[in-house]
Amino acid sequence: MELSPSAEEPRRETRPDSPVRRALRVTLLGTTLFFVIAALVISSALVVYTAWLHQLGNGLFALLFAILSAQIALNWLLWKDDEDDSEEA
Repeated sequence: MELSPSAEEPRRETRPDSPVRRALRVTLLGTTLFFVIAALVISSALVVYTAWLHQLGNGLFALLFAILSAQIALNWLLWKDDEDDSEEA
């Protein structure tokens, strides 16, 4: 494996993606996006519901769940951008 002269990382050999590989990638991204959106919707609904009922104990759990769901959504976006960057390389 040849090393890149500008950095000491191995060069990646680029090969065209097959239609099956692209379909699997789209399916995986779509499935994970569905679960990320579901987590955001459920966590937001829990925050609103507990605020409506003025339940402080459950509200803290719902708020923590909403924060974690938002972090998961951001991580999904970063993962998708990383996938897009690897396709361009």
